[in-house]
Amino acid sequence: MIIHVYAICWNEEKMLPFFFEHYDHIADQYYIFDNGSTDKSLSMLRSHPKVNVEKFDVNGNSLVLSAMELFNQFWKQSRGKADWVIVCDVDEHFYHFDLRAYLQKCLSQGITLVVPCAYEMVSDCFPSKNKPLYETVKHGVRNPFYDKPQIFNPNGIQEINFIPGRHQAHPVGNIITPPITEVLLLHYKYLGYDYITSRYSTLKQGLRSDDIANGFGSQYLRNNQELLEIYSYLINHAVKVL
Repeated sequence: MIIHVYAICWNEEKMLPFFFEHYDHIADQYYIFDNGSTDKSLSMLRSHPKVNVEKFDVNGNSLVLSAMELFNQFWKQSRGKADWVIVCDVDEHFYHFDLRAYLQKCLSQGITLVVPCAYEMVSDCFPSKNKPLYETVKHGVRNPFYDKPQIFNPNGIQEINFIPGRHQAHPVGNIITPPITEVLLLHYKYLGYDYITSRYSTLKQGLRSDDIANGFGSQYLRNNQELLEIYSYLINHAVKVL
């Protein structure tokens, strides 16, 4: 069984070690599309033996629409080569106590698309890099907004049809889903208040005029007080997920 992981990267030097720690025992190959990183991300990607680095260029005046188009297309190169693709952001970690074994079982049962149960994970501070995040950041708040089809068989799915922001999709093809949800999507963005304010400050710089006009990526335009209120809510309402 072959699994390919696809992601977009932009200045992710802090998260990439955790990304690889999480997916290295799952992925046979990575296909990472870099959007002009200026930190250490590119050198980290190029030094990883499983990573194929490609370039992500924004077309026109919308980062979000360009990313949507890329996510709708880049996985198709795995047809005939992989049994599963995982399409994600670097801070999105799909969790199952043995994800490869689970996907092998799904493959044998003819399942072609897996939709996770998502949580917005939160921590008091940015964690150290010596352990996987699922071992150190175990609390979060349920967020159905991230229950999106990002694990699927590229040979069974013809089109995934994500909408802008990639929080919904309208897949086309031989769609067979598991009877129950066994996979979690752990979204690791709120890893301390300092990290989230710094990360949002970076991400809002990537927005183009059409993004702002259409409200795409509007979460990245929140001011520090708004981010503090969201972060405090998550801290106060988080439950043990793992």
